[in-house]
Amino acid sequence: MDDKIIVTNLSRLKAKYGAKGVTRLKTALNKLIAADKKRGLDTRLVPLDDLAAMKKLKSPQVTKPSDPKQNKDAIDSVCNKLSPDYLVILGAPDVIPHQDLKNPVFDPPDDPDEFAFSDLPYACEAAYSRSPEAFTGPSRVVGRIPDLTGATDPGYLIKLLETAARWKT
Repeated sequence: MDDKIIVTNLSRLKAKYGAKGVTRLKTALNKLIAADKKRGLDTRLVPLDDLAAMKKLKSPQVTKPSDPKQNKDAIDSVCNKLSPDYLVILGAPDVIPHQDLKNPVFDPPDDPDEFAFSDLPYACEAAYSRSPEAFTGPSRVVGRIPDLTGATDPGYLIKLLETAARWKT
């Protein structure tokens, strides 16, 4: 069993940062995974867009990175297979999108936001829905290590990963 899984979309990261940038990110991720091991945590990277990795987990591959439903379905399946204690989403919403919940107080012009974008659905076992009422029982501990939306230099994300790897109690 994995204590922590880190989910991301490597093709989106490669589109943002190029092959060299992704190589640098993988080095930083491997350092975090090694640091977690020393802390007693088994951590696994799960690239949601990698057909072989997802097939191995009998989970659906994300083929449309910006599709909230595909990402929710893939993450739910991975969590059901691996039962991690912690779920970490790696990347900004242009890597793994927030879920697009209907804003229950949408009322132009007072509240012009039709959707409330959130990671809450990833914390819940309920199936994909745009209804916030479907996600009232979180059962997963979820965090996000975000890079910068639209960034082309992975330096910021690498620094976050290095900080997480150096963390001490």
